Amino acid sequence: MNIRKIAVIGSFAAGAALAFTPLASADDLTSTVDSEITSLNALFTSEADLAGDGSAVIQPTASQPFDTIPLTDAPQNGTGTLDSFLYGVDPLAAGPSHDPGAYDVFNGALVEFDDAFNSEEYGLLNNDALIPAADLFGGSEITTALATGTDTGAATTFFDAGLADLSGFFDIPSL
Repeated sequence: MNIRKIAVIGSFAAGAALAFTPLASADDLTSTVDSEITSLNALFTSEADLAGDGSAVIQPTASQPFDTIPLTDAPQNGTGTLDSFLYGVDPLAAGPSHDPGAYDVFNGALVEFDDAFNSEEYGLLNNDALIPAADLFGGSEITTALATGTDTGAATTFFDAGLADLSGFFDIPSL
């Protein structure tokens, strides 16, 4: 009977060790950030394909990890189909980007939510240390978020910015 208990406890311990090994060994967020960029690029490419502009997508490079598209295929005037997919119901009110890319999916909200997650994850992995700017995507809120001085303060700032971007995505113009 005791052997079975030890075997069960040993199995749980081994499972926990395997499950949490990536967290314990990930002092930096490289794999997390890479995965987030891959997801954003896939969403962006899907939206460009649906809009009929998939062939215009510019693939990522070492210096620019995000898929982008020429401004002619997602103009700032809000008239294109891709504009609506990227910026929402009223693309002009949402503020279209002058350099459309995967970072604009859902009016940029996903980038801000990813930065919020990365801030908290970095703090958990590094004894509440503040995330370095290099592990963030470069959204408009980096300076403000890092000025809070805490991982939770930064995450809250990014999360609030993401909610604002998402609100802009669903903003219905007044009639």
